[in-house]
Amino acid sequence: MRKRFILLLALLMVLSVAVALPATAKEPLSGDVELYFNLGYDQATAPCPDITWAGTVELDGVTYGMAFFPTDAKDVGKTHHFVEDWEIYDARYEFEGGVLTECIPGGIVLAGTDSGVTSPNSKYRMNGTVDEAFAPFAEWADRKVHMSGDITWEEIVLPDEVILVPATAPGTFRIN
Repeated sequence: MRKRFILLLALLMVLSVAVALPATAKEPLSGDVELYFNLGYDQATAPCPDITWAGTVELDGVTYGMAFFPTDAKDVGKTHHFVEDWEIYDARYEFEGGVLTECIPGGIVLAGTDSGVTSPNSKYRMNGTVDEAFAPFAEWADRKVHMSGDITWEEIVLPDEVILVPATAPGTFRIN
């Protein structure tokens, strides 16, 4: 009788933990992103030549700075595949004439890596991981991220030609 009681008690404890786990899972954290292409990207004389896109992301009602650092890319047909590092800061970025003027606007609150694709219809999407998470997002470390949106384009008139360059990339950023 005593063995049955201990077995029943152990079974109840396991079931109570199994039922409690889904109740403690966090809802995804998501927010709107407003990104701007850094016209100083890959320009040795620019202040932040290693940042392609920078702007803001709103998380939990607070606006943070966000930047992307490309690490690899290739074009397959009309589709652009990319790999990048991203960082979210406790302050916003500043641009002057389309060129990013400050490379690190504040302390990092989230950082990670992702890979993604830009399609011929100017839609983008990426999937990755949170590699670093600090207050107020420390509990989001090692979680999966997803981002998607649309790229807008602008014409820039040069002395000898007109070129089409990326302008903005509004979208949604989500941590699962």
